[in-house]
Amino acid sequence: MELTLKDRLYIPAILPKEGNFKEFNHKKEVLRKIEISEQERTEAEMKENKETGRIEWNIEKDVPMSVEFSGDEVAYLKKACEKLSDELLPDDMWLVVEKIYDAAQAQ
Repeated sequence: MELTLKDRLYIPAILPKEGNFKEFNHKKEVLRKIEISEQERTEAEMKENKETGRIEWNIEKDVPMSVEFSGDEVAYLKKACEKLSDELLPDDMWLVVEKIYDAAQAQ
């Protein structure tokens, strides 16, 4: 799955705040795989806007990352997305949900 920095920032917000031990381990592994390294932060000029509290970066320097999730991890992500189906979310967050569903369909 190709993930941009924005995708990788949205995924933790999609994941449930609690779950059983198996789900906890899937969550931990997903978060490890999408972690944004210090080098990536520097290269993309990522910083927090003090006025708005939002994270900003140079989108022209955003190099998508290819991430391989296991079948169980994709199923966990899909389940997390299904819980959001009635939520009001920004359009670009729904694009991340769509990527996850596409990955689930491909498996």
